[in-house]
Amino acid sequence: MYGVRLLRQRPVQVAALAVVAFLVLAFRALQFALLTREIQWGYDFSAYWSAAKRLLDGLPLYDAHQLAGPYSPQAQFLYLYPPPLAALVTPLAAVFPEDYRAAAWIWTALGALILAASVLALWRVERLGERFPLLAGRGRWFLVAAAFAFPPVVGELVIGNVHLLLLGLLTLAWVGVRRGDARGEWVAGLAVGAAATIKVFPGLLLLWFLLTGRYRAAAGVVVAAVALGLVTLPITGIDAWLQYPTVLANLSAPVDTRDTLAPTVWLAQLVGFTPARVLVTVAGLALVAWTAMTRATYGPARSFAIAVVASVLIAPALYHHYLALLVLPLLLGLSSGVALPWLAVAYLLMWGGEQAALGDASWIVNRLLPTAGALTLLAGLVASRAAPAASGGERLREVEDREHGEQDPEQAEERRLEPRSTSVRENP
Repeated sequence: MYGVRLLRQRPVQVAALAVVAFLVLAFRALQFALLTREIQWGYDFSAYWSAAKRLLDGLPLYDAHQLAGPYSPQAQFLYLYPPPLAALVTPLAAVFPEDYRAAAWIWTALGALILAASVLALWRVERLGERFPLLAGRGRWFLVAAAFAFPPVVGELVIGNVHLLLLGLLTLAWVGVRRGDARGEWVAGLAVGAAATIKVFPGLLLLWFLLTGRYRAAAGVVVAAVALGLVTLPITGIDAWLQYPTVLANLSAPVDTRDTLAPTVWLAQLVGFTPARVLVTVAGLALVAWTAMTRATYGPARSFAIAVVASVLIAPALYHHYLALLVLPLLLGLSSGVALPWLAVAYLLMWGGEQAALGDASWIVNRLLPTAGALTLLAGLVASRAAPAASGGERLREVEDREHGEQDPEQAEERRLEPRSTSVRENP
């Protein structure tokens, strides 16, 4: 058919994608605007704002019931994180002392800027415009549009959790790894250390650094965590740090599991919460260790992406908007040659959403499909064997690898990740 054949032409493909992107983003903008009038607006951010208010007023950071025994991590204004995050939010609490919803606009704007900057940074360092002609030049904005159209991102922008901030830090970590030098390793470690001090689960990447021999980065994780703790100590005080291990240990299963995606919660229905938490954690650590050490199969990009996904899935409290952090492994999967059907299916499954019309079956859309999407992304990163199409510069690297006798796949991969010499002209 003539109309279908037109889709083979690049200008038609670009125009079609532009129309789809415009329609989807218009719908997401309307959805966002409506949700800012509901209770969801700034729901999670309210916990950081109220914790910052407590610090400013000289009150204890954590609630008494968090220290008394097991508690469910489901309540507005309930602060669950290490002390530094509350200290970092004190400027917003000081400027907006009466209403967290006003401060949430600034927090959301920062999250949107971090998201766009992260996507553009990954597009640049992974040279996605060279590997995929549709993404060349202005085509990079299709990736930004796809990120903002991702429902977990919309949820994160509305609720105001920390996952877009974590996305920025872990993207910075990957850019540091991508440099392949000592300075890059330090940047990577410091970024992961800051992320782990904001929310614990990114600390899993410390294991990845150690197993891939990036010892400077591993040291950077510790340095950043200690430094951020010391810098914010005058605001948080020492008591909050002494209480936090108890707060973390007392964290129990969610009472309301209608929105919970965590594999731990799914498995807890069969074996109980604590055994499920142990099994999921051990499985995640084993997967990260295996893919990090299997150099013949997994290069740095793919094994780093697997570590990021595993760190998210290990978290015992996991909700739909947490999946905004998976923008990073989705793009790393694209750049490292994961088959496109894996990525497309994972991306669409994670759209999820609330479907009250389904009644008792709404859990299928609300929980099952997003969980399946995250697991599909992990499976695609692990199972896909496709190699990315090589550009002219990358084919030259492959020739150089053979001439230098580099048989170690990770070493060859890291040579391809190095910036190309400006003395070599690109093939058009």
